[in-house]
Amino acid sequence: DLPMAAIAHSMPNLTLRPYAFADTPYLGYARSFDVWGDGSIVIVPAPGHTPGSVVIFVSLPGARYAFIGDIVWQSEGIERPAERPWISRHLVDSDGDQVRAQIEHLAALHQRFPQIVMVPAHDARPTATMPRLMP
Repeated sequence: DLPMAAIAHSMPNLTLRPYAFADTPYLGYARSFDVWGDGSIVIVPAPGHTPGSVVIFVSLPGARYAFIGDIVWQSEGIERPAERPWISRHLVDSDGDQVRAQIEHLAALHQRFPQIVMVPAHDARPTATMPRLMP
């Protein structure tokens, strides 16, 4: 796999570990990968924006997050729910129907589990609520 080889070559002290989704349901997703086996970090496939897109769920003591990448660009995309403007969808999404399904699923999760903070890649507001790793 050329991209992985290039990353490994440029960062020799980094250990890369490929993963595969198991047929283990998680929050309504049919498949998941539990990174540490304890539910603290769970990755689920979320196709639509790009092939291979994922949502990463992180559970910390007292806080839960869903890193949703580019499924929506702002939190309002989940809260309303709403898609990106037409031209943006057609320029950046590989499968609009799958993106729409992801938005609907995440909006339902947001309603059912409001304690899970949805973190879109381009919205700084949710990240401001997260604990800092370093002062």
